Amino acid sequence: MQMQEALDRCEYAIKCQRDEIDRLRAELKQRDEELTQLLAWIDGDSDALVVLQRTYMDPRISTSDRIRACAAAVAYERTKLTMQLRIGPSILSDRLAQARAVKTIEHSAG
Repeated sequence: MQMQEALDRCEYAIKCQRDEIDRLRAELKQRDEELTQLLAWIDGDSDALVVLQRTYMDPRISTSDRIRACAAAVAYERTKLTMQLRIGPSILSDRLAQARAVKTIEHSAG
């Protein structure tokens, strides 16, 4: 039985080593990808928006980090609707006069 125990221990040790090697290879691959993205950003091949887009599309990144990347990127991906209203001096003075008249009527009625 001593020989079988020794073989079982060796087999268990080899399995643990393989698992650790696989884990380390996956981590190394992820770091290589991150480094490639960082170098592309430094070299000017991608801007902050591209980095944010890569972040929120990467399923390996935590959900909270992906949501933060989405929130930061959305302002640059979708244009904000804005409206400008220009009022000339005569329209503005007419509106002010109307507002004053309404206010005067309210005070004298009460």
